[in-house]
Amino acid sequence: MSNFSDHQIGIYLSGMLEGKTPEITTQLGNLEEYAREVLAPEAMGYIVPSAGTSATTTANRAAFDNWRIVPRMLRGSTQRDYSTTVLGTSMPAPVMFAPVGVQTLAHPEGELASARAAAALGLTFIHSTAASHSIEEVADASGDGSRWFQLYWVDDREIVASLIKRAKENGYTTLVLTLDTVLLGYRPADLDRGFLPFLSGQGLANIAADPVFRASIGDADP
Repeated sequence: MSNFSDHQIGIYLSGMLEGKTPEITTQLGNLEEYAREVLAPEAMGYIVPSAGTSATTTANRAAFDNWRIVPRMLRGSTQRDYSTTVLGTSMPAPVMFAPVGVQTLAHPEGELASARAAAALGLTFIHSTAASHSIEEVADASGDGSRWFQLYWVDDREIVASLIKRAKENGYTTLVLTLDTVLLGYRPADLDRGFLPFLSGQGLANIAADPVFRASIGDADP
């Protein structure tokens, strides 16, 4: 199996031998600037900023930056194995696609494209409750790929049970419980624009497709 780091060798070869440079920056922190050129201000305002003054995000990033990778020198490195197991899921590397909601703000295919990308890389895709494509649609896009389901607890326990049941039936192997949205966060970037995508029906695909929810509003058809 090729190593993830082989990708950069391919970039160098393309540059030196063919005069081709990457279409997008390899500086991952600069991707936001590319996104600003193609996404609406409302989309960027929802996707990028954190709640309040972003103090918690800043502190989390600073804490993460304190971690260091300590190299083991004078050892063979031709055979490298990044694989591990997390909560019973085997992974080729300790990397997962985080649960990000309302991905159609960035692209019409949203979670479907992300799930396909994760499957192609052999990585685990975590599907958000607040998604623009349903549990079933994402499972179909993921195919044999590894997938987990992230749950936002809603007021109706029967709907919660139905979401979990659907996830289990569609090959999501692990439940990720998120507890940070008992109330909506105070998000100035969204508030200043009066923008909340859920009020236009975006990010509600899992709930809208749920049979228990549909029965509760008198609509049992999918």
